[in-house]
Amino acid sequence: MASIVVDGLVVPVSVAGHPALDFCNTRAGWGAPAPKEYLHTYAHLSVWARENGLIEPSTMPALRRAAARDPDAAAQVVARAVAFRSALYAVLVGPGAGWDWDAVNREVQAAAAGSALGSAPPVRLPASWRLVDQSQVDLPLMAVAWSAADLLTSTAAAYVAACPGAGCGWVFADPKGRRRWCSMAWCGNRNKARRHAERLRQATARR
Repeated sequence: MASIVVDGLVVPVSVAGHPALDFCNTRAGWGAPAPKEYLHTYAHLSVWARENGLIEPSTMPALRRAAARDPDAAAQVVARAVAFRSALYAVLVGPGAGWDWDAVNREVQAAAAGSALGSAPPVRLPASWRLVDQSQVDLPLMAVAWSAADLLTSTAAAYVAACPGAGCGWVFADPKGRRRWCSMAWCGNRNKARRHAERLRQATARR
């Protein structure tokens, strides 16, 4: 797993092929006792959403003001985002005890209720669904939920895989079934290094 620093905040790099998948990757070490968390604050959530093209950079000042006016509401948005991420991850990697479509649908329906058809000026067709209120504090979460709806209703949802790297679990789109790691540069190479070290230990033990 890798990260970058944006606006003084550590955010994960995007490797998954879809923003909703990269949103799942704001946690690493899924299923581990102490997973790596990237969504610590509202600032982390909003900056991540901007960097992944889900909200316009021009909305950031209004979002910062909204979060400063009502920090409790901003904290609740982060908590909802974390819960939504867990439900979305469970749906994507396969049914099980944590498979919670209700939790996914709650946020998707909230995003749908705040959306309308439109287009950027000059007016051109085809139109697209757009979130109406660009200054409300839950805009980043609504944008993530709308992105998740786009993914879940596409064929790409059937080709999601999770990285088996130690402490990883990042998801990515794998339509050709040829990709194993989130990145060969990180988990792939670490796995190679571990296997090489194990072979050396076994060779040494046989001497």
